[in-house]
Amino acid sequence: MKSTPLASTTIRIAVVDDDETIRSTLAEAVGHFEGCQCVGIYASGKEALAGIPVTPPDVVLMDINMPGMNGIECVSHLKALLPAVEIVMLTVYQDTDSVLKSLGAGANGYLLKRAEREEILAAIRQVLAGGPR
Repeated sequence: MKSTPLASTTIRIAVVDDDETIRSTLAEAVGHFEGCQCVGIYASGKEALAGIPVTPPDVVLMDINMPGMNGIECVSHLKALLPAVEIVMLTVYQDTDSVLKSLGAGANGYLLKRAEREEILAAIRQVLAGGPR
């Protein structure tokens, strides 16, 4: 059975997105979620691979389409380093091929970037509870 953070435990979240506006908006949203804390903000897959293992989060919100190392490649590397980290992919379009590749690389779920804050929080809680989003 998968262990989940206790209600009194803070859920640590990292955000990985090459778009500065989206990155800061997500980090701000996470900071306002009750029981959550943003522990890392990364502009690229390379930055995420360098920083996330130093301050491991419980959940990573990962952009699929980034220049250089895309989110799918980054997920594969992160899961090899930190198998317990939960990863929710973020995408602009519901591109089935990219979503399936992300899940195959080890992502636990996905969300459209236009998702409401409540949907993001629900996805975070759902992957921590062991279910896909």
